[in-house]
Amino acid sequence: MIPRPLALVAALLFASAPAWGDLRLGHDVVPTFESIRLELDPGRPDYTGSVRIELMVASRTDSFRFHAREMTLKRVALRGPGGPVDVTYREEESGLVVAHTRPALAPGAHVLEIDFANDFDTRATSLYRLEIGGHAYAFTQFEAVDARGAFPCWDEPEFKIPWQLTLVVPATDLALSNTPIEKETPAGSRRTVAFERTPPMPSYLLAIATGPLETVPIEGMSVPGRVVTVQGAKRLAAAAAQVAPPILAALERYFGRPYPYRKLDLIAVPEFWPGAMENAGAITFADRALLLDPATAGPKQRRTLVTYLAHEMSHMWFGDLVTMRWWDDLWLNESFASWMGDKISQETFPEFDVPVLEVGARQEALELDSRPSIRAMRQPVGDDVNLDQLADALAYNKGQALLVMFESWLGPEAMQRGVRDYIEHHAWKNTDAADLWSALGKASGRDVAAALGSFVDQPGAPLVTAEPMGDGRVRLRQQRFLATAGSAARPVRWKIPVRLSWSDGTKVHEQRLLLDAESQIVRLEGARRDPVWLHPNAGEGGYYRWSLPDRWRQALNEHAGALDVRERTGLLRNAAALFESGQLHGPEYLALLERMGRDKAPQVIEAVVDGVRRVHDVFAGPELETTFAAWTRSALGPALGGIGLTPVAGEPAPRSLARPELLMALGELGRDPRVNTPAHGWADAFLERPASVDPLSAEVGLALAALDGDVARFERYRRAFETAPVPADRRRLLTALGQFRRPEPVERALAYSMTGPLRPNEILIPAQRMSGVVALQDRVFQWMTVSYDSIARRIPPTSLSELALFGGGCSVDRLAAARAFFATPGHAPAGIEEQLSRVTDAVKDCAALHDREVAAVRRYLSNRTTGGPAGALQGSR
Repeated sequence: MIPRPLALVAALLFASAPAWGDLRLGHDVVPTFESIRLELDPGRPDYTGSVRIELMVASRTDSFRFHAREMTLKRVALRGPGGPVDVTYREEESGLVVAHTRPALAPGAHVLEIDFANDFDTRATSLYRLEIGGHAYAFTQFEAVDARGAFPCWDEPEFKIPWQLTLVVPATDLALSNTPIEKETPAGSRRTVAFERTPPMPSYLLAIATGPLETVPIEGMSVPGRVVTVQGAKRLAAAAAQVAPPILAALERYFGRPYPYRKLDLIAVPEFWPGAMENAGAITFADRALLLDPATAGPKQRRTLVTYLAHEMSHMWFGDLVTMRWWDDLWLNESFASWMGDKISQETFPEFDVPVLEVGARQEALELDSRPSIRAMRQPVGDDVNLDQLADALAYNKGQALLVMFESWLGPEAMQRGVRDYIEHHAWKNTDAADLWSALGKASGRDVAAALGSFVDQPGAPLVTAEPMGDGRVRLRQQRFLATAGSAARPVRWKIPVRLSWSDGTKVHEQRLLLDAESQIVRLEGARRDPVWLHPNAGEGGYYRWSLPDRWRQALNEHAGALDVRERTGLLRNAAALFESGQLHGPEYLALLERMGRDKAPQVIEAVVDGVRRVHDVFAGPELETTFAAWTRSALGPALGGIGLTPVAGEPAPRSLARPELLMALGELGRDPRVNTPAHGWADAFLERPASVDPLSAEVGLALAALDGDVARFERYRRAFETAPVPADRRRLLTALGQFRRPEPVERALAYSMTGPLRPNEILIPAQRMSGVVALQDRVFQWMTVSYDSIARRIPPTSLSELALFGGGCSVDRLAAARAFFATPGHAPAGIEEQLSRVTDAVKDCAALHDREVAAVRRYLSNRTTGGPAGALQGSR
């Protein structure tokens, strides 16, 4: 699964609730096969169905449990080897149903039959209906625990069984699921569609889609495939149909075995919370990610399409063919798919330079790992609360970064042998992390379990300090990195694959080692004296922060041109973390941003832009806006000359991708007329004829023109949003509605979020965009508190704790108000305390950074923009 954006920073949240030991289903009675028959007409609010579940009773018992949440069970019948068995039942929390039998069940085979009635969900979870373009559709999203809301089942990943689905649908509707159609039977205005029995799979990977769907065939794959869309959208499916075959072929080569299912449908869903979901043989996607307008799609959309497809198709082997035993290993599913997906994306479409993109993704995880409240990536899932929130930056980005680091340590060939052996030995079964560690250890001859376990089973990330000592020796030390200067933490030790690089003045050398002590001295191979410069994270592949003594840090900064693009990007992001933690001071960090702003690589410029935005959000209050704008133009102006205002035919994708970030910073923060004047023209041209403007220019234009936009412009955006035929344009326009700054359009945008024709997965988008603007954060927080009950009726309960993020920023007063609000009855969704702990850490860190550095930053900016001395690079305050 690819998470929705807010889930990237959501926590694993556990409030007081019954333990999973009480809520998990037992093993005395387990399913071996389930057939499901559903009568689905998406034009109606409800549906009916029946299930037939073949059971195996392991030991004598008079009760067992299964899942069926908030539905009417009309008939529950149990039959054993000797005939019918009396059964009664009661419904409990978390969708649990407890069945009691008379007499007790003897070991052996039994059959459970249930007839039921249910309402379609309307918040884009479980089995839900939606209407679009005058047509009704039904789709599913079951991960993590929402299959139980659609039909009775054993809704845990460990119960990996064959399934067979039969759907009765309107005769004019298409129906699809995980397997090909076995038989279709028309009967008047309805049609019965029976699908082939599935291979063993858990309930969360089942998929259903029905309605007047359109399809586009995918040619050139080893199995039949289609892109599936709602009415009128098939014209946008060509790019996905073209990209999928080479990705699937590359995955088959890597795993050394064919795609494991009999067909592959790629389904574009208009209302969808995740970015995508790896249902076996029937992958669902947010429509904006899968469907590209051939007339307007730019490199950003194409890169998203490639990386999403590669991630989800990787899951067909890792997650689907081989499945985690329990949710405490969800991180392993997602980490592996992120790692493999990016590897395959780079192999098949190298123009997008995905390895450099990974550096920014790793940054998100390192930021989480720098907070005192962070959990270990792998830990027992102890309570029945918000399993969806396991899908955070630790599960995806940290795990991926660890696999990158350990692949470099083990070697790509050994890594591949281990992965293939793991898949071979556990196909169609459930596993846990220890099984993979064992396979990798066997393939490489190294103690993978101990080394990886040191990162997976304890919280945080290390700081590796490298100090040259003379005579070619370097002292390496490790400690936990924390974002707050002076924070204390219990001692933690990692086994860290470290990769050093250094220059002797004529040649760059590399050396790999495992740092497993608190401190150890390393002799640089072949070196007889100190190097000219030293880089403690060569290749930028290590999951750790790093630091150098002052003069060595300056030496590396001055020789940054000797580093590759990934390393230069990592150098900037590492410097940002050192600045925020108090190990680097404002003037030195700002001077580094200025220096690197002259870099020729667009990917490096993106990292510079990110740094400029971070500084702005912490320090640029009203009294500093003009000074900061001037400094922004000075720092980023050189990059504009290299990247340009508009695309040039045949330019590299990284330049096209960096341009909107650069233009947005110059226009929004720098108030640069070189950008803002043409931006208004791009916005107006897009509103008149979308295909007349490059899509990334249109995105920038819409956003920048909104900054000083009035009500009339707001209304033009609103009308265009409501009629946008292309999903990406719809999202682009909705985001732009959150870009206005004048009071009246701001109020209209917030009101429109609750009253406009927004889908459940869209209603928070304008407010989320506004919450990134310091001047609007208090107003957006107030809107959230007033609208809380309305929001709660429209989004899934598992998403409500994310509203705590509106209490973020640098304001301790707003944080206090957020804590007070979520402490009141009716405002305490599952897991809110842990989410508030994350927000609290971030706010306190931001406030501490502001108080510590604001005077030095102001002095530096003033001197730089008035021609005064820049100040010492060592950052005296």
